Amino acid sequence: MTRLFGRFKRKWRRLTPSFRGLQPVADPETSAYILGFSSQSPEARSYAETHLARFLKTIEITPTAQEDDRLLEMGAYLQITPALKRLGYGEVRGCYLGQLGETHAKTVTSTTGEVFSCEVDLFDAEKDIYPYPDAHFATVVCCELLEHLAEDPMHLMSEVNLILRPGGTLVLSTPNICALRAVAAVLLGGHPGLYTQYTARKGGNAIEPRHAREYTPSEMEQLFEAAGFQTHDLQTGPYGLQQTTAHDWALEAIEHVGCGADLRDDVIHIVGIKSGVLKERYPTWLYA
Repeated sequence: MTRLFGRFKRKWRRLTPSFRGLQPVADPETSAYILGFSSQSPEARSYAETHLARFLKTIEITPTAQEDDRLLEMGAYLQITPALKRLGYGEVRGCYLGQLGETHAKTVTSTTGEVFSCEVDLFDAEKDIYPYPDAHFATVVCCELLEHLAEDPMHLMSEVNLILRPGGTLVLSTPNICALRAVAAVLLGGHPGLYTQYTARKGGNAIEPRHAREYTPSEMEQLFEAAGFQTHDLQTGPYGLQQTTAHDWALEAIEHVGCGADLRDDVIHIVGIKSGVLKERYPTWLYA
């Protein structure tokens, strides 16, 4: 086990700088563009401001495109969708949890007056057959969705493989259960998860369920490999523009046991290239 962990640790260091890297760089023009489309309500604006570094990183690692390329954003709130369209894709669609077969035409207006429209298809990401032809998309963007899947996350991965063309790109972000924040929480006797509260008190929340499972960076690489993707980029970063140092004290404990500080930020960003068909439908490390 120690030798296996060491191999993963060395590989991670080739893919990303150390945990305490540079502060996130706010691209003023892109930041303003995203926030302009995220101001329909105080809640939407607050969410965008809290996740702005993640939004900017997603745009940065999503490939640019040609006019005949198509992109699908899963779990689309239309906050970064207009910015994704500016990467050159001829078609950008969204999808969201809902009744399979329904498609809603969505329009959002920026504070500058710019209007963006796209179609959002409804289906269950871990149960339904996705309503797109095989090899239809050049890129799929799936941010902050995987951790909500309670039953069959590999269904999502296998369906995304099918709808991506050979050599297509999957861009995914998800909370990092190995983050320094999580380590500090455990050392203090707390829970390492980001969103563990049950929603029964609010009558349940079928659209946005709580986190069912959060992943480690090495698990994400294994997940991509099982689904027929070669990892092109694997890194972690903060959600917001201000890099917190509140949990830096936990670094000493991590380094004391020889684990190192790599990939310890709050959100995992991973980019995979479709290299073939699904390899393993039910990986034994993920399914009993």
